[in-house]
Amino acid sequence: DISNDVRFKVPWTTAEKALASIKVEVELGFDAATAFKEASRCLNCDVQTVFKGNLCIECDACVDICPMDCITFTNNGEEVDLRTRLKAPAEHTGQDLYVSGELKTGRVMVKDEDVCLHCGFCAERCPTGAWDMQKFLLNTTQAGPRARDTKSAAAHTNVTEAA
Repeated sequence: DISNDVRFKVPWTTAEKALASIKVEVELGFDAATAFKEASRCLNCDVQTVFKGNLCIECDACVDICPMDCITFTNNGEEVDLRTRLKAPAEHTGQDLYVSGELKTGRVMVKDEDVCLHCGFCAERCPTGAWDMQKFLLNTTQAGPRARDTKSAAAHTNVTEAA
């Protein structure tokens, strides 16, 4: 189960203790029960990276700044072959790769969505705006009685996208 609770504030040490020594930890961390609750909380990661190949100049700025090395510019090929050329090897081969259309040099941009943190560094660093962070929410039909209710089912199968 996932909870939509708000984040817990990390407890801090007192200002006097923190200023008394540089070796004092400022953030005290959570106790085990609070840490477990925080870890089970839904992060609602509904922001996706959107790549517009027509704007890309293949400067590799996004590749350089990506903390997860999930972006690779390479020649196109079959997915099995592309996986051997990724900057960071894909561990979950069940997750499809995002492969752009052909770019101006004939290469493609390949992004491993399983590795991407959606941190937005690529979009911040891109000089042409080829990368953009967009809100995206995919609602799917839920199992059980709600799935049999046609109004509820219709409301939960929509894909919404907002800039």
